[in-house]
Amino acid sequence: MNEAALIISVASLVLAGVAYWRSGGKRDLELLREKQKELADVLLLAVEEAYEASRQTLRQTAEGLRNLKDEAVEGLEQQIERAQQQLQALERRLEQTAKAARDNTVAAAQKAERALRLRVHRLEARGSLLYAKASAVLAQRWANKGEFLRAEQRLDQATAMLALARETLRADHAYDEQLEVVKHSLAEATTAVRAKAQDVRQRIEHVLAETDKLLGSLESDENKAG
Repeated sequence: MNEAALIISVASLVLAGVAYWRSGGKRDLELLREKQKELADVLLLAVEEAYEASRQTLRQTAEGLRNLKDEAVEGLEQQIERAQQQLQALERRLEQTAKAARDNTVAAAQKAERALRLRVHRLEARGSLLYAKASAVLAQRWANKGEFLRAEQRLDQATAMLALARETLRADHAYDEQLEVVKHSLAEATTAVRAKAQDVRQRIEHVLAETDKLLGSLESDENKAG
């Protein structure tokens, strides 16, 4: 194609574009922008709803921690207190990020919400694990008194609370190995209680030790995230 023909072709393309713009292309672009805004609004609404779900989770977790603190199970006081402090800090962080959501891009708002939701679920799981530890402590007391049936019932409660923690963290695989260790130790302790074995005390102490390790990991990770 020679230079003159190329110039004519480009000019024709420009004229065609102008004609398209005047005949409705501008309206199409405006419609596209409206649709994009509508989509962004829908996505931001979903983010806001997710924040509200996290608020509800934190409220329920706070209530659970208060109830557990009232039971005054020996050995849990400081862990509960630290969990409550971190929960309060996380509540403040939630309100800050939720308020900033509409000032950010949709992608940034979604990323911030997902990160905070992960922390909320981890704290929720800590609440369940603290209940599991409390049940194991009470199981040890009953076992020491020779009340093996009551000890078994408490270990069953601990196992149920561990299962709840695992469900809460089902999409978060950072603690899979530690959760499995606690599960295994609980199973061994329950077997020992049922058999009225001589090593019942050691088995339950192992449950408490492994649960503390997991609680410590969750607490440390929240400190780093904060």
